[in-house]
Amino acid sequence: MLLWLPLSHAQEATTTESTPAKETDEPQLPKDSLDRDTPRSSFNGFLKAAEEGDFVKAAEYLDLRNLPRKYRSIQPTRLAEMLIVIVEREIWIDLEKLSDNPKGEAGDGLPEYRDELGRIEDGEKEFVLLMQRVPGDDGLLIWKVANATVAKIADLYKEFGYGPLVERFANAIPDGNFLGIEYFKWVVSIAAALIAYPPFMLLGLGLSRLFSNPSSPLYHRVKRFFIGPFAVVAAALIMYVVIRDLGVGITGQKWVRAHTINSIAVVWLLLSGIGLMRDAYANRLALRGREAAVVLLRPAAQSVSILVVIIAILIWLDNMGFNITTLIAGLGVGGIAVALALQKPMEDVFGALSLYTQQPLRVGDFCRIGNETGTVEEIGLRTTRIRSLANSVISIPNARLAGEPIDNLSFREKILYNPTLRLRIDTNREQLDKVLQGVRELLASHEKIVKDNPRVRFQSIGKDALELVVFAYTDTRTFPDYLEVAEDLNMKILDILAQAGTTLALPGQTLYMEPPPD
Repeated sequence: MLLWLPLSHAQEATTTESTPAKETDEPQLPKDSLDRDTPRSSFNGFLKAAEEGDFVKAAEYLDLRNLPRKYRSIQPTRLAEMLIVIVEREIWIDLEKLSDNPKGEAGDGLPEYRDELGRIEDGEKEFVLLMQRVPGDDGLLIWKVANATVAKIADLYKEFGYGPLVERFANAIPDGNFLGIEYFKWVVSIAAALIAYPPFMLLGLGLSRLFSNPSSPLYHRVKRFFIGPFAVVAAALIMYVVIRDLGVGITGQKWVRAHTINSIAVVWLLLSGIGLMRDAYANRLALRGREAAVVLLRPAAQSVSILVVIIAILIWLDNMGFNITTLIAGLGVGGIAVALALQKPMEDVFGALSLYTQQPLRVGDFCRIGNETGTVEEIGLRTTRIRSLANSVISIPNARLAGEPIDNLSFREKILYNPTLRLRIDTNREQLDKVLQGVRELLASHEKIVKDNPRVRFQSIGKDALELVVFAYTDTRTFPDYLEVAEDLNMKILDILAQAGTTLALPGQTLYMEPPPD
Protein backbone atom coordinates (compact mmCIF):
# COMPACT_ATOMS: atom_id res chain seq x y z
CA MET A 1 0.00 0.00 0.00
CA LEU A 2 2.88 2.34 0.61
CA LEU A 3 3.72 2.13 -3.09
CA TRP A 4 0.59 4.10 -3.88
CA LEU A 5 1.48 6.93 -1.48
CA PRO A 6 3.42 10.02 -2.49
CA LEU A 7 7.08 9.92 -1.60
CA SER A 8 6.76 12.44 1.22
CA HIS A 9 3.93 10.46 2.79
CA ALA A 10 5.88 7.24 2.52
CA GLN A 11 8.85 8.81 4.23
CA GLU A 12 6.60 10.16 6.97
CA ALA A 13 5.01 6.81 7.54
CA THR A 14 8.34 5.08 7.64
CA THR A 15 9.65 7.60 10.12
CA THR A 16 6.61 7.17 12.34
CA GLU A 17 6.87 3.41 12.42
CA SER A 18 10.56 3.50 13.25
CA THR A 19 10.15 5.91 16.21
CA PRO A 20 10.69 3.93 19.42
CA ALA A 21 8.17 4.17 22.30
CA LYS A 22 8.97 6.59 25.12
CA GLU A 23 10.85 5.03 27.94
CA THR A 24 8.70 6.92 30.46
CA ASP A 25 5.50 5.10 29.46
CA GLU A 26 5.02 2.40 32.11
CA PRO A 27 3.02 -0.69 31.22
CA GLN A 28 -0.41 -0.72 32.82
CA LEU A 29 -1.07 -3.88 34.81
CA PRO A 30 -4.53 -5.43 34.34
CA LYS A 31 -6.93 -4.67 37.20
CA ASP A 32 -9.16 -7.18 38.94
CA SER A 33 -12.86 -6.37 38.68
CA LEU A 34 -13.31 -6.83 42.47
CA ASP A 35 -10.15 -4.86 43.33
CA ARG A 36 -8.32 -7.88 44.78
CA ASP A 37 -4.93 -6.74 43.47
CA THR A 38 -3.35 -6.12 46.94
CA PRO A 39 -3.96 -7.53 50.42
CA ARG A 40 -5.34 -4.21 51.60
CA SER A 41 -7.74 -3.59 48.72
CA SER A 42 -8.92 -7.20 48.74
CA PHE A 43 -9.82 -7.33 52.43
CA ASN A 44 -11.29 -3.83 52.26
CA GLY A 45 -13.58 -5.10 49.49
CA PHE A 46 -14.58 -8.05 51.66
CA LEU A 47 -15.44 -5.75 54.59
CA LYS A 48 -17.51 -3.42 52.41
CA ALA A 49 -19.42 -6.28 50.79
CA ALA A 50 -20.15 -7.82 54.19
CA GLU A 51 -21.28 -4.46 55.61
CA GLU A 52 -23.67 -4.07 52.65
CA GLY A 53 -25.04 -7.56 53.33
CA ASP A 54 -23.85 -8.85 49.95
CA PHE A 55 -22.34 -12.14 51.13
CA VAL A 56 -22.41 -13.60 47.63
CA LYS A 57 -19.89 -10.94 46.67
CA ALA A 58 -18.04 -11.30 50.00
CA ALA A 59 -17.51 -15.01 49.28
CA GLU A 60 -15.55 -14.02 46.17
CA TYR A 61 -12.78 -12.81 48.50
CA LEU A 62 -12.35 -16.28 50.07
CA ASP A 63 -10.01 -18.94 48.66
CA LEU A 64 -12.32 -21.96 48.59
CA ARG A 65 -9.87 -24.33 46.90
CA ASN A 66 -8.71 -27.58 48.48
CA LEU A 67 -10.88 -27.30 51.61
CA PRO A 68 -11.19 -30.34 53.88
CA ARG A 69 -14.11 -32.59 52.99
CA LYS A 70 -16.15 -31.68 56.09
CA TYR A 71 -16.19 -27.96 55.09
CA ARG A 72 -17.16 -28.46 51.48
CA SER A 73 -20.84 -28.77 52.37
CA ILE A 74 -20.91 -25.31 54.01
CA GLN A 75 -22.21 -22.60 51.71
CA PRO A 76 -19.54 -19.99 50.79
CA THR A 77 -21.94 -17.19 51.81
CA ARG A 78 -22.26 -18.78 55.25
CA LEU A 79 -18.47 -18.91 55.57
CA ALA A 80 -18.33 -15.20 54.69
CA GLU A 81 -21.00 -14.45 57.33
CA MET A 82 -19.10 -16.36 60.00
CA LEU A 83 -15.77 -14.74 59.09
CA ILE A 84 -17.11 -11.20 59.35
CA VAL A 85 -18.54 -11.99 62.81
CA ILE A 86 -15.17 -13.37 63.95
CA VAL A 87 -13.30 -10.36 62.58
CA GLU A 88 -15.74 -7.80 64.03
CA ARG A 89 -15.77 -9.39 67.50
CA GLU A 90 -12.13 -10.40 67.92
CA ILE A 91 -9.96 -8.32 65.57
CA TRP A 92 -10.16 -4.64 64.79
CA ILE A 93 -8.05 -4.76 61.66
CA ASP A 94 -6.20 -1.57 60.74
CA LEU A 95 -6.30 -1.55 56.95
CA GLU A 96 -3.42 0.92 56.84
CA LYS A 97 -1.15 -1.79 58.25
CA LEU A 98 -1.99 -4.24 55.47
CA SER A 99 0.28 -4.18 52.43
CA ASP A 100 -0.85 -2.16 49.43
CA ASN A 101 1.75 -3.83 47.22
CA PRO A 102 0.55 -6.40 44.64
CA LYS A 103 3.47 -8.59 45.73
CA GLY A 104 2.51 -8.37 49.39
CA GLU A 105 4.62 -7.51 52.44
CA ALA A 106 8.29 -8.30 52.08
CA GLY A 107 10.45 -9.46 54.97
CA ASP A 108 7.60 -10.66 57.22
CA GLY A 109 8.94 -14.22 57.49
CA LEU A 110 6.07 -15.67 55.43
CA PRO A 111 6.16 -17.04 51.90
CA GLU A 112 5.95 -14.29 49.30
CA TYR A 113 2.46 -15.42 48.30
CA ARG A 114 1.11 -15.02 51.87
CA ASP A 115 0.52 -12.05 54.18
CA GLU A 116 -0.66 -11.97 57.76
CA LEU A 117 -4.17 -10.56 58.22
CA GLY A 118 -4.35 -10.63 62.02
CA ARG A 119 -4.13 -12.74 65.14
CA ILE A 120 -6.73 -13.99 67.60
CA GLU A 121 -5.47 -14.72 71.08
CA ASP A 122 -7.48 -16.92 73.41
CA GLY A 123 -5.55 -17.68 76.54
CA GLU A 124 -2.51 -19.69 75.55
CA LYS A 125 -3.87 -20.41 72.04
CA GLU A 126 -3.24 -18.10 69.11
CA PHE A 127 -4.86 -18.21 65.69
CA VAL A 128 -3.24 -16.49 62.72
CA LEU A 129 -5.46 -15.31 59.86
CA LEU A 130 -3.78 -15.12 56.47
CA MET A 131 -4.25 -13.57 53.03
CA GLN A 132 -2.93 -15.52 50.02
CA ARG A 133 -2.08 -14.65 46.43
CA VAL A 134 -3.81 -17.08 44.09
CA PRO A 135 -4.67 -17.22 40.37
CA GLY A 136 -8.07 -15.83 39.50
CA ASP A 137 -10.59 -17.13 37.02
CA ASP A 138 -9.05 -14.97 34.28
CA GLY A 139 -5.51 -16.04 35.09
CA LEU A 140 -4.58 -12.87 37.01
CA LEU A 141 -2.87 -13.20 40.37
CA ILE A 142 -5.19 -11.84 43.05
CA TRP A 143 -5.34 -11.80 46.86
CA LYS A 144 -7.94 -13.73 48.85
CA VAL A 145 -8.39 -14.92 52.42
CA ALA A 146 -6.14 -18.00 52.48
CA ASN A 147 -7.78 -21.43 52.23
CA ALA A 148 -5.87 -22.42 55.39
CA THR A 149 -7.78 -19.65 57.21
CA VAL A 150 -11.09 -20.47 55.50
CA ALA A 151 -10.70 -24.06 56.74
CA LYS A 152 -10.66 -22.74 60.34
CA ILE A 153 -13.69 -20.41 60.04
CA ALA A 154 -16.31 -22.91 61.25
CA ASP A 155 -14.23 -23.96 64.26
CA LEU A 156 -13.38 -20.35 65.13
CA TYR A 157 -17.04 -19.38 64.88
CA LYS A 158 -18.01 -22.03 67.43
CA GLU A 159 -15.63 -20.38 69.89
CA PHE A 160 -15.92 -16.70 68.97
CA GLY A 161 -19.32 -16.45 67.25
CA TYR A 162 -22.62 -15.18 68.62
CA GLY A 163 -24.11 -18.44 69.72
CA PRO A 164 -27.54 -19.84 68.83
CA LEU A 165 -29.56 -17.47 71.05
CA VAL A 166 -28.12 -14.28 69.59
CA GLU A 167 -28.31 -15.72 66.09
CA ARG A 168 -32.02 -16.43 66.48
CA PHE A 169 -32.58 -12.91 67.76
CA ALA A 170 -30.51 -11.44 64.90
CA ASN A 171 -32.55 -13.39 62.36
CA ALA A 172 -35.76 -11.99 63.85
CA ILE A 173 -34.62 -8.37 63.32
CA PRO A 174 -34.79 -6.89 59.78
CA ASP A 175 -31.47 -6.62 57.97
CA GLY A 176 -29.80 -3.24 57.70
CA ASN A 177 -27.46 -0.97 59.65
CA PHE A 178 -27.21 2.49 61.09
CA LEU A 179 -23.77 4.16 61.28
CA GLY A 180 -22.29 0.85 60.15
CA ILE A 181 -23.82 -1.10 63.08
CA GLU A 182 -26.52 -3.68 62.40
CA TYR A 183 -30.04 -3.04 63.67
CA PHE A 184 -30.09 -6.06 65.97
CA LYS A 185 -26.91 -4.83 67.69
CA TRP A 186 -28.56 -1.49 68.33
CA VAL A 187 -31.61 -3.26 69.78
CA VAL A 188 -29.50 -5.50 72.04
CA SER A 189 -27.24 -2.66 73.28
CA ILE A 190 -30.13 -0.27 73.91
CA ALA A 191 -32.02 -3.02 75.75
CA ALA A 192 -28.92 -3.64 77.90
CA ALA A 193 -28.71 0.08 78.69
CA LEU A 194 -32.39 0.23 79.64
CA ILE A 195 -32.01 -2.79 81.91
CA ALA A 196 -28.90 -1.27 83.53
CA TYR A 197 -30.48 2.17 84.09
CA PRO A 198 -32.76 1.34 87.10
CA PRO A 199 -29.87 0.00 89.25
CA PHE A 200 -27.77 3.05 88.39
CA MET A 201 -30.74 5.28 89.19
CA LEU A 202 -31.03 3.67 92.65
CA LEU A 203 -27.29 4.20 93.08
CA GLY A 204 -27.81 7.83 92.11
CA LEU A 205 -30.50 8.22 94.77
CA GLY A 206 -28.07 6.88 97.36
CA LEU A 207 -25.32 9.23 96.20
CA SER A 208 -27.69 12.20 96.31
CA ARG A 209 -28.41 11.41 99.98
CA LEU A 210 -24.67 11.05 100.58
CA PHE A 211 -23.69 14.37 99.00
CA SER A 212 -26.74 16.41 100.03
CA ASN A 213 -29.62 16.52 102.47
CA PRO A 214 -33.38 16.58 101.77
CA SER A 215 -33.64 19.77 103.83
CA SER A 216 -31.11 21.52 101.60
CA PRO A 217 -32.51 23.82 98.88
CA LEU A 218 -30.12 22.13 96.44
CA TYR A 219 -31.21 18.57 97.23
CA HIS A 220 -33.60 18.26 94.29
CA ARG A 221 -30.95 19.67 91.96
CA VAL A 222 -28.38 17.17 93.26
CA LYS A 223 -30.85 14.27 92.99
CA ARG A 224 -31.76 15.24 89.44
CA PHE A 225 -28.06 15.23 88.55
CA PHE A 226 -27.38 11.74 89.93
CA ILE A 227 -30.52 10.03 88.60
CA GLY A 228 -30.21 11.87 85.28
CA PRO A 229 -26.80 12.48 83.69
CA PHE A 230 -24.87 10.26 86.10
CA ALA A 231 -27.12 7.22 85.62
CA VAL A 232 -27.41 7.80 81.86
CA VAL A 233 -23.62 7.96 81.45
CA ALA A 234 -23.25 4.71 83.36
CA ALA A 235 -25.92 3.08 81.16
CA ALA A 236 -24.18 4.46 78.05
CA LEU A 237 -20.96 2.75 79.15
CA ILE A 238 -22.86 -0.53 79.35
CA MET A 239 -24.25 0.12 75.87
CA TYR A 240 -20.72 0.78 74.56
CA VAL A 241 -19.40 -2.46 76.09
CA VAL A 242 -22.25 -4.50 74.56
CA ILE A 243 -21.74 -3.00 71.10
CA ARG A 244 -18.02 -3.70 71.23
CA ASP A 245 -18.67 -7.28 72.35
CA LEU A 246 -21.12 -7.85 69.50
CA GLY A 247 -18.63 -6.37 67.04
CA VAL A 248 -18.88 -3.61 64.47
CA GLY A 249 -17.93 -3.26 60.84
CA ILE A 250 -15.43 -1.00 59.14
CA THR A 251 -17.73 2.06 59.29
CA GLY A 252 -18.99 1.37 62.79
CA GLN A 253 -15.43 1.03 64.08
CA LYS A 254 -14.84 4.73 63.42
CA TRP A 255 -17.86 5.71 65.52
CA VAL A 256 -17.05 3.26 68.30
CA ARG A 257 -13.35 4.12 68.40
CA ALA A 258 -14.29 7.78 68.64
CA HIS A 259 -16.47 6.92 71.70
CA THR A 260 -19.33 8.86 70.09
CA ILE A 261 -22.10 7.73 72.44
CA ASN A 262 -19.87 8.01 75.50
CA SER A 263 -18.65 11.45 74.41
CA ILE A 264 -22.21 12.76 74.16
CA ALA A 265 -23.11 11.30 77.55
CA VAL A 266 -19.95 12.57 79.26
CA VAL A 267 -20.39 16.09 77.81
CA TRP A 268 -23.97 16.09 79.12
CA LEU A 269 -22.66 14.94 82.50
CA LEU A 270 -20.04 17.72 82.56
CA LEU A 271 -22.51 20.41 81.54
CA SER A 272 -24.96 19.26 84.21
CA GLY A 273 -22.13 19.21 86.76
CA ILE A 274 -21.17 22.77 85.82
CA GLY A 275 -24.78 23.87 86.29
CA LEU A 276 -24.94 22.10 89.65
CA MET A 277 -21.73 23.77 90.85
CA ARG A 278 -23.06 27.13 89.69
CA ASP A 279 -26.28 26.70 91.67
CA ALA A 280 -24.39 25.48 94.75
CA TYR A 281 -22.01 28.44 94.69
CA ALA A 282 -24.88 30.85 94.05
CA ASN A 283 -26.69 29.49 97.10
CA ARG A 284 -23.53 29.91 99.19
CA LEU A 285 -23.12 33.52 98.03
CA ALA A 286 -26.76 34.24 98.80
CA LEU A 287 -26.33 32.93 102.35
CA ARG A 288 -23.36 35.29 102.76
CA GLY A 289 -25.40 38.24 101.55
CA ARG A 290 -23.56 38.54 98.23
CA GLU A 291 -26.52 38.28 95.87
CA ALA A 292 -24.90 40.69 93.42
CA ALA A 293 -22.09 38.23 92.70
CA VAL A 294 -24.64 35.67 91.51
CA VAL A 295 -25.08 37.74 88.35
CA LEU A 296 -21.54 36.81 87.27
CA LEU A 297 -22.01 33.06 87.76
CA ARG A 298 -24.32 32.47 84.80
CA PRO A 299 -22.04 33.94 82.07
CA ALA A 300 -19.01 32.33 83.73
CA ALA A 301 -20.70 28.92 83.74
CA GLN A 302 -21.80 29.39 80.13
CA SER A 303 -18.23 30.23 79.09
CA VAL A 304 -16.89 27.09 80.77
CA SER A 305 -19.67 25.01 79.16
CA ILE A 306 -18.81 26.34 75.69
CA LEU A 307 -15.14 25.55 76.30
CA VAL A 308 -16.02 21.99 77.35
CA VAL A 309 -18.14 21.47 74.21
CA ILE A 310 -15.38 22.81 71.93
CA ILE A 311 -12.72 20.58 73.53
CA ALA A 312 -15.03 17.55 73.32
CA ILE A 313 -15.72 18.19 69.62
CA LEU A 314 -12.00 18.53 68.86
CA ILE A 315 -11.22 15.29 70.70
CA TRP A 316 -14.05 13.50 68.89
CA LEU A 317 -12.88 14.76 65.49
CA ASP A 318 -9.35 13.61 66.28
CA ASN A 319 -10.64 10.15 67.26
CA MET A 320 -12.61 10.02 64.01
CA GLY A 321 -9.37 10.47 62.10
CA PHE A 322 -9.70 14.10 61.06
CA ASN A 323 -6.61 16.31 61.04
CA ILE A 324 -7.51 18.96 63.59
CA THR A 325 -4.15 20.79 63.44
CA THR A 326 -5.42 23.19 60.78
CA LEU A 327 -8.68 23.64 62.66
CA ILE A 328 -6.86 24.45 65.90
CA ALA A 329 -4.60 26.91 64.06
CA GLY A 330 -7.68 28.56 62.56
CA LEU A 331 -9.31 28.77 65.97
CA GLY A 332 -6.13 30.34 67.34
CA VAL A 333 -6.04 33.02 64.64
CA GLY A 334 -9.76 33.60 64.98
CA GLY A 335 -9.42 33.78 68.76
CA ILE A 336 -6.76 36.48 68.47
CA ALA A 337 -8.98 38.49 66.12
CA VAL A 338 -11.97 38.14 68.43
CA ALA A 339 -9.85 39.04 71.45
CA LEU A 340 -8.64 42.23 69.75
CA ALA A 341 -12.18 43.15 68.74
CA LEU A 342 -13.52 42.48 72.24
CA GLN A 343 -10.64 44.05 74.14
CA LYS A 344 -12.66 46.88 75.70
CA PRO A 345 -15.74 44.76 76.53
CA MET A 346 -13.49 42.10 78.06
CA GLU A 347 -11.80 44.74 80.20
CA ASP A 348 -15.23 45.64 81.55
CA VAL A 349 -16.06 41.96 82.15
CA PHE A 350 -12.83 41.41 84.09
CA GLY A 351 -13.54 44.64 85.92
CA ALA A 352 -16.90 43.16 86.93
CA LEU A 353 -15.09 40.02 88.07
CA SER A 354 -12.86 42.16 90.28
CA LEU A 355 -15.88 43.99 91.70
CA TYR A 356 -17.70 40.72 92.47
CA THR A 357 -14.72 38.99 94.06
CA GLN A 358 -13.22 41.87 96.07
CA GLN A 359 -16.57 43.62 96.70
CA PRO A 360 -15.40 47.22 97.17
CA LEU A 361 -19.04 48.16 96.69
CA ARG A 362 -22.44 46.48 96.67
CA VAL A 363 -25.89 47.26 95.40
CA GLY A 364 -27.41 49.86 97.73
CA ASP A 365 -24.07 51.30 98.92
CA PHE A 366 -23.52 55.05 99.01
CA CYS A 367 -20.18 55.71 97.30
CA ARG A 368 -17.93 58.43 95.99
CA ILE A 369 -16.19 57.45 92.74
CA GLY A 370 -14.02 60.22 91.35
CA ASN A 371 -16.27 63.25 91.06
CA GLU A 372 -19.44 61.19 91.21
CA THR A 373 -21.35 60.49 94.43
CA GLY A 374 -24.47 58.40 94.72
CA THR A 375 -26.14 55.07 95.52
CA VAL A 376 -25.20 51.91 93.60
CA GLU A 377 -28.27 50.55 91.81
CA GLU A 378 -26.82 47.77 89.61
CA ILE A 379 -23.49 46.07 88.98
CA GLY A 380 -23.58 44.63 85.45
CA LEU A 381 -21.02 42.88 83.29
CA ARG A 382 -20.23 46.05 81.34
CA THR A 383 -21.17 48.99 83.54
CA THR A 384 -22.18 49.91 87.07
CA ARG A 385 -25.19 52.20 87.50
CA ILE A 386 -25.20 54.85 90.24
CA ARG A 387 -28.12 57.03 91.31
CA SER A 388 -26.57 60.46 91.92
CA LEU A 389 -27.62 63.03 94.49
CA ALA A 390 -29.34 64.89 91.66
CA ASN A 391 -31.47 61.75 91.12
CA SER A 392 -29.88 61.06 87.74
CA VAL A 393 -28.43 57.67 86.76
CA ILE A 394 -24.74 57.52 85.92
CA SER A 395 -23.29 54.47 84.14
CA ILE A 396 -19.59 53.95 84.83
CA PRO A 397 -17.57 51.31 82.87
CA ASN A 398 -16.35 48.52 85.13
CA ALA A 399 -12.82 48.83 83.72
CA ARG A 400 -12.68 52.36 85.11
CA LEU A 401 -14.05 51.25 88.48
CA ALA A 402 -11.41 48.51 88.73
CA GLY A 403 -8.61 51.08 88.41
CA GLU A 404 -10.06 54.03 90.31
CA PRO A 405 -10.26 54.67 94.08
CA ILE A 406 -13.71 53.94 95.45
CA ASP A 407 -14.79 55.72 98.61
CA ASN A 408 -17.57 53.50 99.98
CA LEU A 409 -19.33 55.75 102.45
CA SER A 410 -21.75 52.99 103.46
CA PHE A 411 -18.92 51.03 105.05
CA ARG A 412 -18.39 53.74 107.68
CA GLU A 413 -19.08 52.65 111.24
CA LYS A 414 -19.02 56.32 112.36
CA ILE A 415 -18.86 59.67 110.57
CA LEU A 416 -16.29 62.33 111.27
CA TYR A 417 -17.48 65.73 112.49
CA ASN A 418 -14.60 68.08 111.64
CA PRO A 419 -15.55 71.73 111.26
CA THR A 420 -13.11 74.65 111.52
CA LEU A 421 -14.39 77.55 113.66
CA ARG A 422 -12.99 80.86 112.43
CA LEU A 423 -13.47 83.41 115.26
CA ARG A 424 -13.07 87.13 114.84
CA ILE A 425 -9.50 88.33 115.00
CA ASP A 426 -10.32 90.69 117.89
CA THR A 427 -11.54 87.80 120.13
CA ASN A 428 -9.70 88.10 123.49
CA ARG A 429 -8.20 85.37 125.62
CA GLU A 430 -11.14 85.16 128.02
CA GLN A 431 -13.65 84.75 125.19
CA LEU A 432 -11.45 82.13 123.51
CA ASP A 433 -11.25 80.09 126.74
CA LYS A 434 -15.05 80.18 127.10
CA VAL A 435 -15.53 78.94 123.54
CA LEU A 436 -13.03 76.10 123.94
CA GLN A 437 -14.54 75.02 127.25
CA GLY A 438 -18.12 75.21 125.97
CA VAL A 439 -17.46 73.15 122.82
CA ARG A 440 -15.55 70.51 124.80
CA GLU A 441 -18.40 70.15 127.26
CA LEU A 442 -20.86 69.93 124.36
CA LEU A 443 -18.92 67.09 122.73
CA ALA A 444 -18.53 65.25 126.02
CA SER A 445 -22.23 65.44 126.85
CA HIS A 446 -23.81 64.92 123.42
CA GLU A 447 -25.39 61.47 123.06
CA LYS A 448 -24.45 61.09 119.40
CA ILE A 449 -20.75 61.84 119.83
CA VAL A 450 -18.51 58.79 120.19
CA LYS A 451 -16.61 59.04 123.48
CA ASP A 452 -13.31 58.34 121.75
CA ASN A 453 -11.26 61.38 122.80
CA PRO A 454 -13.10 64.12 120.89
CA ARG A 455 -10.84 67.16 120.50
CA VAL A 456 -11.14 70.92 120.08
CA ARG A 457 -7.89 72.81 119.51
CA PHE A 458 -6.88 76.40 118.92
CA GLN A 459 -4.90 75.48 115.84
CA SER A 460 -3.70 78.69 114.24
CA ILE A 461 -3.92 82.47 114.04
CA GLY A 462 -4.86 83.46 110.55
CA LYS A 463 -4.73 86.80 108.79
CA ASP A 464 -8.35 87.54 109.49
CA ALA A 465 -9.48 84.96 112.10
CA LEU A 466 -8.54 82.72 115.01
CA GLU A 467 -9.01 79.10 113.83
CA LEU A 468 -10.38 76.38 116.16
CA VAL A 469 -10.57 72.83 114.80
CA VAL A 470 -13.18 70.31 116.06
CA PHE A 471 -12.39 66.59 115.65
CA ALA A 472 -15.06 64.14 116.79
CA TYR A 473 -16.93 61.08 115.49
CA THR A 474 -20.70 60.92 115.39
CA ASP A 475 -22.42 57.62 116.19
CA THR A 476 -24.17 57.50 112.82
CA ARG A 477 -23.70 55.45 109.62
CA THR A 478 -26.06 57.08 107.16
CA PHE A 479 -25.53 60.53 105.76
CA PRO A 480 -29.04 61.83 106.55
CA ASP A 481 -28.59 60.90 110.22
CA TYR A 482 -25.21 62.61 110.24
CA LEU A 483 -26.70 65.81 108.81
CA GLU A 484 -29.25 65.87 111.60
CA VAL A 485 -26.57 65.46 114.30
CA ALA A 486 -24.27 68.01 112.63
CA GLU A 487 -27.08 70.51 112.46
CA ASP A 488 -27.76 70.15 116.19
CA LEU A 489 -24.05 70.55 117.01
CA ASN A 490 -23.70 73.62 114.80
CA MET A 491 -26.66 75.35 116.42
CA LYS A 492 -25.35 74.71 119.91
CA ILE A 493 -21.87 75.94 118.94
CA LEU A 494 -23.42 79.22 117.75
CA ASP A 495 -25.09 79.52 121.16
CA ILE A 496 -21.70 79.00 122.84
CA LEU A 497 -20.14 81.74 120.71
CA ALA A 498 -22.95 84.13 121.62
CA GLN A 499 -22.55 83.38 125.33
CA ALA A 500 -18.81 84.04 125.06
CA GLY A 501 -19.45 87.41 123.43
CA THR A 502 -17.83 86.67 120.06
CA THR A 503 -18.86 85.61 116.58
CA LEU A 504 -17.47 83.93 113.52
CA ALA A 505 -15.16 86.02 111.39
CA LEU A 506 -16.06 87.32 107.98
CA PRO A 507 -13.45 86.97 105.25
CA GLY A 508 -11.78 90.35 104.91
CA GLN A 509 -8.64 92.43 105.20
CA THR A 510 -8.04 95.60 107.24
CA LEU A 511 -5.92 98.39 105.76
CA TYR A 512 -4.30 100.96 108.02
CA MET A 513 -3.54 104.24 106.23
CA GLU A 514 -1.41 107.04 107.68
CA PRO A 515 -2.46 110.65 107.05
CA PRO A 516 -0.32 112.47 104.49
CA PRO A 517 2.41 114.78 105.91
CA ASP A 518 1.66 118.52 106.12
